[in-house]
Amino acid sequence: MTEYIHETFGSRAVLQNIRNQNLQRELLLMRDDADRQRYELLEKTTDEQSVFAMPTTYKILSSHGETEELRGWMNFTSLTLNDLERDNFLRRYNNETFAIGTQGFISSYVLQRADNNHEIVILSTWQLKKNWTDWQANSNFSLKRYEHSQYNLRTKQLSFAAFTKQNI
Repeated sequence: MTEYIHETFGSRAVLQNIRNQNLQRELLLMRDDADRQRYELLEKTTDEQSVFAMPTTYKILSSHGETEELRGWMNFTSLTLNDLERDNFLRRYNNETFAIGTQGFISSYVLQRADNNHEIVILSTWQLKKNWTDWQANSNFSLKRYEHSQYNLRTKQLSFAAFTKQNI
């Protein structure tokens, strides 16, 4: 069954309101580690349609680890690949164990943006940021070959932000 990750951005208050209107859904409020004033809501679902008015939607192409639910500290690495590069990247990812067995590792996903087949995101989730930092320093799954400007490599890191008391 195909799964998707939907994300939307906004102020904490606006995202809290969206969450309160959709209590039956598992929406995660996340805070950008680089800018503590930037928030986003994430939802992992089998529904291609999002409850968000202006979502960014990703199709999950592949995954490793505990993928039943989306949780933990998150690292997103985005890059732009043509069709052949994407296929080779997926083959390489699927042949790796990608951090399974690394202390603090929860899960990893390869995502493809729904409105741009060439935008690929590697999402990895960890118990702590330090676990990712330690793995990154010793990882054989290097993204160095994609640091050339043609791949538009960029990263963001998100931490869980607790919701305020909900209105039920």
